Amino acid sequence: MKRFSRREFLSFTTATGATLLAACVAAPPTTSPQAEKPAKQPAAPQKATIELWTPHPLEDNIKITSFVKDNYLSSHPDTDFKFTRVPSEWEQKFRTAAAGGTLPDMFAVDGINLPTFASRGLCAELDELVVPKKVLEDFYPPALAEMQWRGKTYATTIETNSQALRINVDKMNQAGAQPPKTWDDLIAVGQKLTTDQKGKHPNEAEFDWNAVKQWAFETWCCLGEGSTWMILPWIWMNGGEVYDPGTKKVTIADPPAVKGIQFLKDLVHKYKIWPRAGVAQAGPEGTFYGQVVIMSATGAFDLANLTVTRPPQFKWDIAQFPRPADGRFISGVGGWLISANAKSPNLKQVLPFMTFTTSDTWQLHTSKYGYALTGRRSIAEQRLKEVPQLAVFLEAMKTGRARPRSTQYPLITEALQQAFDEAIFGDRSPEKALADAAPKIADALAKEEAE
Repeated sequence: MKRFSRREFLSFTTATGATLLAACVAAPPTTSPQAEKPAKQPAAPQKATIELWTPHPLEDNIKITSFVKDNYLSSHPDTDFKFTRVPSEWEQKFRTAAAGGTLPDMFAVDGINLPTFASRGLCAELDELVVPKKVLEDFYPPALAEMQWRGKTYATTIETNSQALRINVDKMNQAGAQPPKTWDDLIAVGQKLTTDQKGKHPNEAEFDWNAVKQWAFETWCCLGEGSTWMILPWIWMNGGEVYDPGTKKVTIADPPAVKGIQFLKDLVHKYKIWPRAGVAQAGPEGTFYGQVVIMSATGAFDLANLTVTRPPQFKWDIAQFPRPADGRFISGVGGWLISANAKSPNLKQVLPFMTFTTSDTWQLHTSKYGYALTGRRSIAEQRLKEVPQLAVFLEAMKTGRARPRSTQYPLITEALQQAFDEAIFGDRSPEKALADAAPKIADALAKEEAE
């Protein structure tokens, strides 16, 4: 059976309705007025329940069911809404449902996975009837890049995040230091802030690297995509890249990328201001909140903790990442999206709801979850009036970058994670670690070209 797109459906129903109307006008009456039966009441619209899956606790933080009821369902009598949270083993459950053809009408997508899902026909294309051009133009370019694949839009945003440096201002003031603006500044300030149990600094002869009380800096050092997301900007700020999007030439082992990773390695092993893997311990509150680390890279999502959920017991602020003397601040941009199931039997009801998720009403409401960015410039600027600490994160959106857009990104990020871990925290040189990653990334890109 032919499946109509939303545009075809609307065109078809309009044309058919006009034809039927003309036929009714031309047809002569078949009964006398006295024989006419009472007019039938119009049938109630047939309802469809559209279901959304996410790993996020949207019922807890944005009260999604009541919000949709109050702001959407009353004007769409043909639609009911159901939210289902799938919190544990999200990726496995999603893949199982996709393989079995049991995906819901809508589902959450991490931006890095959109090219993979869209290329395999899981995500419905959202044309201008669903997401108007003027709305798309309101999204920051890197946020829009995560919503699209090969120039077509396949998702809308739940949240978008850029990156910056959170700073313990009290500790900074005690050391008589200022937030670093350049890489050289980071080294100098870092050696003032890092102390061992006897109060010695890393640039002093008696400093004990095995008994550090307070570290100056860390970026995300865990395994998983989070580490790649946080480390890539240090390559970008130095003029490096993973690969050339146009030629697909892999450049991760070229000098600019190697130098960026070498700088991070030196912060750990040479300047001793970033803790080695597993060394800094601060209990469940974490290294920054526990004041074991003074400067820590984070995303806009952390503003909820900093301002409302569990404000630190010290004065804090947000600053841009330090950058090379001749470079500029570049942040990674990423987030979670909503896609419509391309094979949903309820696309007639789903697509208008997808339009709603780009509206001012939805975007402003959901942005209050975690104080995350929505991706839409006009909405983010409204939130800035309420949350001034967003300012640096909004600046980051102007020069930030989406992660490499590839259907094989899971293979690419696996190669990057291994190389970063070995080079920054291990004993391998950045040259060798990145040289080993390069052919793995090239193989992944070759698979993409062969699809």
